[in-house]
Amino acid sequence: MTIDARHPLPGTRPLVVGAARSGLAAAALLRRHGLAVRVCDARGATALPDAARRLTALGAEAMLGRDDAGLLEGRDFVVWSPGIPVKHPLAVAARANGIPLLSELEIGYLAAHAPLVCVTGTNGKSTTTHLTGALLSAAGREVEVCGNIGRAICEVAEQVSPRGLLVAEVSSFQLETVERLKPFVATWLNLTPDHLDRHDDLESYAALKQRLFVRQDGEDYSVWNADDPAVASRRTGAATPLAFSIAGPVDHGAFRARGQLALAWRGGTEPLLPVSELALRGAHNHANVCAALATVLPLEIAPDTLRAVLRAYRGLEHRLEPAGIVDGVEFVNDSKATNLDSLAVALESFEQPVVLIAGGRDKGQDFVAVREAARRKVRHAVLIGEGAAKIASAWRGLPMTAAATLSEAVRTAFEIARRPVEGGAPAARPVVLLSPGCASFDMFRDYEDRGRRFKDEVARLKLTEAAT
Repeated sequence: MTIDARHPLPGTRPLVVGAARSGLAAAALLRRHGLAVRVCDARGATALPDAARRLTALGAEAMLGRDDAGLLEGRDFVVWSPGIPVKHPLAVAARANGIPLLSELEIGYLAAHAPLVCVTGTNGKSTTTHLTGALLSAAGREVEVCGNIGRAICEVAEQVSPRGLLVAEVSSFQLETVERLKPFVATWLNLTPDHLDRHDDLESYAALKQRLFVRQDGEDYSVWNADDPAVASRRTGAATPLAFSIAGPVDHGAFRARGQLALAWRGGTEPLLPVSELALRGAHNHANVCAALATVLPLEIAPDTLRAVLRAYRGLEHRLEPAGIVDGVEFVNDSKATNLDSLAVALESFEQPVVLIAGGRDKGQDFVAVREAARRKVRHAVLIGEGAAKIASAWRGLPMTAAATLSEAVRTAFEIARRPVEGGAPAARPVVLLSPGCASFDMFRDYEDRGRRFKDEVARLKLTEAAT
């Protein structure tokens, strides 16, 4: 069976595991090609009414409420959900029976008419991917941003012509089950410990990131972070290498030097604009901008177009997003900060002191690693969720308060932020920063739910203050 002549599938009777966004998109694509699709999910039809209706409309066999090995009977390949660990007994049974596991990302790649531009890394993927799409779109390219951000790749793979581009955010979970993925441009932003509850150790996590590059050839491009030794030392593949840096010039790519952004390409250097003209805050975002510029470099976008986009681009929701000002206190929503590296980067983005709201579901991280940054930047920490006690233990000596709910945390942080500094001269009021450093699933559906509820609480607080 083939999706097209270049990309044969390993069979005609797939089992799609997971009836969420990516699984449903894969099922719909495979049904369009006439395959006999079976979809399973451990959650039952009562929990997934919309998915059940959609699968019926597609003509797919829905096996909701099951995730056992018996589902493999009569199946010749499996489309595996990135949200489910590959150590799951169903995946183990599939491999033991010689049944291939493919990610939804791989199915989308096999079906795509357009080349793929893929961005991976521990932090900054969404911002870099979205900005890359914005730069290409402004240049008049047909482009769809997809993958781990926005729409599933299978949903858009066949909608973009060969002249266009699919710009995909790619996670380590998706890369666990790819074999033939070959991006036209592949970008690796950074590498810090994350998801070690699933990937065992940093080396295993890094090896998954490297899978994005191994099938590239001389007609492709790979983009590497010259400032991250863990990334630079793992450069692999046959693609033409490009680099990005905020520490100084690179031979080929994009960089920040002496307060300016510039491109290095085809033997020359093109100054773009001062970093002071960027709408994005923080050195980490300067790195994201340089990464996006290096990623689009082979597409030959006019410098004036790049400048116009960079001056206007304000980033994504839940990533150092302004959430309002109440009685002179600024609130910032950084709910996407689900690991310690993101938390540390957020703290370094502010000159004024911070009242930090942190905590949530711990992912096996050592909060001692960011203790010094917290002591330098945080006037007071308000801790929430399952990880509160672990953070409190790691940050002994820092003023801290526990809050049972996000609403309580916002109110507490606000009162602390507007207190005068005892015995000191008047100082700038602290910013109230939600940058949890933890996953959200102990109290919220996801980090987006957490961030939006934070903004709702800030809006409610503003109304309360206005009424008093």
